[in-house]
Amino acid sequence: MFPPRVRLPLLLLCLLYAGRAAGQSGADDYYPFAEPEERVVRLLTDSALFYRAVQHAPDLYDRIAGFALPQVAVKRRGQPFTAEAASVGGVALPYRYFSVVRLLGAEEEARPGLASAVQTAGGAGGVREFRFGDDMPLLPFYASVRLTDRNYRVGAQLAAVGELGRGWRGAAALDARTGRDLQVEGVFTNALTAGFRLAKSFGRGELALLAAVPLSARGTRLSSVEEAFVLTGDRLYNPAWGFQNGKVRNARVRREAVPLAAAVWDMPLSVVTTLRASFGAEAGERSYSGLGWYDARTPMPDNYRCLPGYTGDRETERVWRERDPRFTQIDWDALIARNRMAGGEAVYALEERAERLCNLRAAASFTTEPDPRLTLRYGVDYDYLATRRFKRMRDLLGADHIVDIDQYLVDDDTYGNLMQNDLRHPGRVVREGDRFGYDYTLTVRELRVRLRAEYRSDRFRADLAAMFGDAVVCRRGHYEKELFPGEGSFGPSRRMRFTPYTLKFSAGWSFSPRNYIGAAALVAAALPEAEHLFLQPQYNNRTVDDPVPERLYGAEATFRLTGPAVELQAAAFATATFDAIRTVRYYDDLAGVYADLAQTGIGTLALGAEIAAQFRLSYRWQLSLAASAGRYRYVRDPRITVLSDVDNTPVDRDAASHMGGCRIGGAPQWTGCGELSYFGPKGWGFRLSAGFAGGRYVEPQALRRTERLARQAGLMPEAFDAFTVQERLHDAWTVDAALFKTFYLGRSRLAAALMLRNLTGENDAAYSGWESLRVRRLRAGDGTYYEPQATRYTYIYPRSFFLTISYRF
Repeated sequence: MFPPRVRLPLLLLCLLYAGRAAGQSGADDYYPFAEPEERVVRLLTDSALFYRAVQHAPDLYDRIAGFALPQVAVKRRGQPFTAEAASVGGVALPYRYFSVVRLLGAEEEARPGLASAVQTAGGAGGVREFRFGDDMPLLPFYASVRLTDRNYRVGAQLAAVGELGRGWRGAAALDARTGRDLQVEGVFTNALTAGFRLAKSFGRGELALLAAVPLSARGTRLSSVEEAFVLTGDRLYNPAWGFQNGKVRNARVRREAVPLAAAVWDMPLSVVTTLRASFGAEAGERSYSGLGWYDARTPMPDNYRCLPGYTGDRETERVWRERDPRFTQIDWDALIARNRMAGGEAVYALEERAERLCNLRAAASFTTEPDPRLTLRYGVDYDYLATRRFKRMRDLLGADHIVDIDQYLVDDDTYGNLMQNDLRHPGRVVREGDRFGYDYTLTVRELRVRLRAEYRSDRFRADLAAMFGDAVVCRRGHYEKELFPGEGSFGPSRRMRFTPYTLKFSAGWSFSPRNYIGAAALVAAALPEAEHLFLQPQYNNRTVDDPVPERLYGAEATFRLTGPAVELQAAAFATATFDAIRTVRYYDDLAGVYADLAQTGIGTLALGAEIAAQFRLSYRWQLSLAASAGRYRYVRDPRITVLSDVDNTPVDRDAASHMGGCRIGGAPQWTGCGELSYFGPKGWGFRLSAGFAGGRYVEPQALRRTERLARQAGLMPEAFDAFTVQERLHDAWTVDAALFKTFYLGRSRLAAALMLRNLTGENDAAYSGWESLRVRRLRAGDGTYYEPQATRYTYIYPRSFFLTISYRF
């Protein structure tokens, strides 16, 4: 028998090296007990493994809070969603491919924030890695059917893993979803994702090939203002749809067809050095449709001019309270009738803002172990990211054509003679399927060198990771705008060069196989997003005045405890970002012009702590708890530059925005959740969970906190507060439950799970909210007053269900 202090890590290793399955399913996650023959134990004789089990424990907070937190926007640790990096075999993996990669049998490991310092030389947003194993599953086939009332109606998954002959191993998977949302009108999903993976050993090396093809069309819902929700009495009110010939039609539809291909070659070069060479290609198109109107009144029903709060008449209020779809939704029939009376040229149309992607990534990584306690990892990466963006005519709504001119200048006396969107094809007639409006390509080329050293002793570990890069960002215009002729809009812009870098250090000490304490630190300069480096990429090649990389600093301390009946993880963290850049185009109500806004010098600070614990109350009962508390704020006043959209003349230059002290939107200041699970005999079980998210705020807008708006427009104290005080959202909480049953049919397994979200049905809490850039002008007698336009919200779903039936054989 093993001594008592060794039994726990031995058990952890048994679970860590258990046999892998063809794919993951919800029912498998619910029921953790496998048949005895499904566990394949492989023990190594290195005593350091007993300590490494606690050093490299998975992210417990993510595992618990990811399921139990309310269905609201949660930027973990105040970091944007784009800050998290995901990869498979060293190739970047966007979120759209996650489901099929999981079905193909990949094991997933997530590490938050700076805990990822031992895994990568990336940023502060965490890392999610997918890895494929070589073991063949005992149950190679998987099938499931899902029913739900959210986003879609019916879903199905298929997966298979097996030997293909001549040394090849393969896996194939299919994930399909279809149907309309039963709670939010106009929302639907038609999506199909297929994927396969092939692997074969060639001598000492191994080649792995991966392909995934996602095809989807999703009708979305739009945010709206509180007045519209109150008048309709519906927290799920969606202004994006309306009736056309008696059928529901959504104006906001996301379409996507972006296949991914990846190849990974692993080969030992010597006794101590191995090579991994990887290549990934992602190419395809995604688009987002929306209504366009040309020298006409907006067709969006929840525009402030269409609401009784602006019109002030009782008839408008009456039709809204009666929910007359001709006024509360898009009146497609009226738009078509208006077009037919216009004599052939469209007044209203359905446009598509499209992106054509061509992303190529290549990497060569070397691993050298000169000593059993020292591992060196080094390599080079190259990214070529090209995104061609253009507008395309989706539907002319009964009209014959439009002329490709700048519709925003139709009523302009000064610039009305400079309306051509493309001087090289003046007066071009646009029909359905044609490009118009704008057409340009953003290109990012980046070369990175990575270095990482890992030192491991029985109890102590230390990692030092570094990345140094060279990046170039450029815009190439394919239209020559009449407003900005020649190189002002056509051809390449100036090349902006950046030298991003990352330095990470982490260290930890295992007091025993059950206790571990660690710390990590980060210093980095990150490449800004390409579209934010141009004041108006749709129009011209003008860049922001001082493009600089975004600086990041971070520190983190962690503690882990693993025992026979409890697993606990705690972390304290601090992350600061400086010199972030954001640009946006909007209509400036005070100046009366379309304008381009650049925010530079944005700074944020995130301070907080997370704790998560999992208790094995008995063989069949398990309790999981997680909580976080933090302060996520803007700590610097960014500088604001506003230029007129037609001639780049300044509307406001280098103005200070008093953003310091505003909270980061979508980042709850505190969260808490708990889950009680019971795994009964014969496969029965249930879960009961509750979650809470508090201290939430709407996403602030820097423009409204400048002297020009807050002081000039907010003359009265009440108006000044309306421009400067950040609105707090209601706290959100939820109670969820799940019931599941597994049937064992010989070696096969049939599982059924019913999950109910938000059992109480409450949906008074907003999913998220954001402040408007626009200003509303009010007249009282001879005076003119201003106030910001209303905040826009999206509310959480009420009670909803998910029913999954899966079969593994």
